[in-house]
Amino acid sequence: MRRLTFAILPILLIAANPRPGRAEHARVDLEVANASGEQVASFVDQTPPDHGKNPRPVVRAKVGEPIKIRWTFTNVYPHKTLEDVVVHFYVARQGMAGQKEAPDLAIEANVVFESAIEMDFKPGAKAGARNTLRVAKPGNYLIRVESRGTGSDHEHFAAIDLIVE
Repeated sequence: MRRLTFAILPILLIAANPRPGRAEHARVDLEVANASGEQVASFVDQTPPDHGKNPRPVVRAKVGEPIKIRWTFTNVYPHKTLEDVVVHFYVARQGMAGQKEAPDLAIEANVVFESAIEMDFKPGAKAGARNTLRVAKPGNYLIRVESRGTGSDHEHFAAIDLIVE
């Protein structure tokens, strides 16, 4: 009986956890603060789906006031270099806070700020930026930093909705 238990136990453990594990390759952190000192943070989410799995935090600001943004992207693989990874950052107007569709970056009027870097990330390597922006028009905006080209079946990002009044 004891042999049978040891033979069946691994099968039961696999059956109890039907989702295969995915090795995470990146950590993405995003922090946004408005002029009154309210600060929100978003941490790694993943695609697919494009809008991720977690609800986005929201920060409010007034037209023309400084908005401080800080983001970092870190390779968390202990022994693998991520080669030719693009880290894309943007702030763009969207229809409403929390919408699932990404703003159309091809429409120049939507884009408040956009940047990208391409580099190799050795194990533990990180890149990041700090920006201070002022948004000239009221509306709903998406602040997002995302990976592209990590060679995985999914990409990582962090995002925050900005409501400018």
